[in-house]
Amino acid sequence: MSYGRILCAVDFSVHSNEAFLEAIELAEEDSAALFLLHALEVQPLLAQWLAPDGLSDLTMEIERKAQESMESLVNSEGSRLEKLKLHTEITSGRAHAEILENASVWRADLIVMGARGAGSLEDAVLGSTVNRVLGDAECSVLVVKKTLD
Repeated sequence: MSYGRILCAVDFSVHSNEAFLEAIELAEEDSAALFLLHALEVQPLLAQWLAPDGLSDLTMEIERKAQESMESLVNSEGSRLEKLKLHTEITSGRAHAEILENASVWRADLIVMGARGAGSLEDAVLGSTVNRVLGDAECSVLVVKKTLD
């Protein structure tokens, strides 16, 4: 099976970095476009603990660190990515919803993601992002496990 539009969801964990490498390999094989997506999940509970100014400052710092992490990830494979049609995006919201929405809007025919991510309290209570994406995706989903060293 070949793919033309691959969405790779990353949270900068070891597993998502493995998924990123797999997505690059698939995109290279099929000359596919690659969409690299990170969803910021700023927990609503933070609003109760911080003054509005503090929440705004914290959100800006989280966004800055996410942008730096995205740039670092892309730069780590720079020469390989030069040959691909690459789009990167950082969004805010629940990871599973952002992945599904962006995959639909972008018309992805494959979602690639790590088997485990950075995780959140919500994942522990309601189920993992991977499980939710697997259950609701309109396209194929490849779940990548970190290889053992």
